[in-house]
Amino acid sequence: MKIRFKLWLETDDGRPVLGKGGINLLKEITLTGSISKSAKSMNVSYKFAWEYLKKVNEILGGIDMKKGGKGAGGTILSEKLVDIVNLYEEAQKEVQNVLDKYEKRLNEILEKSD
Repeated sequence: MKIRFKLWLETDDGRPVLGKGGINLLKEITLTGSISKSAKSMNVSYKFAWEYLKKVNEILGGIDMKKGGKGAGGTILSEKLVDIVNLYEEAQKEVQNVLDKYEKRLNEILEKSD
């Protein structure tokens, strides 16, 4: 038996901003500097990735999207946004560690014979 969770950031009024997929997209952009390459790597459309990043940028800021095309343009994340990505991943690991402990206890209970 497993215990699962999903972690995301949302606005104070409950609008989702960033979850696991968005974090992965931002990490991929950090590596490639390109929305197009990142979208392709993650098997999502460029339009989906661009619209998602536009929403994140409107709420959090920190995404510098330069228009271009082949050999021009590019996307850069601010230090603040990189810090948010790192914080999300740190929280993800910490919560998973706690849940692993409870999952172990759950399975011990389930393995007991009645």
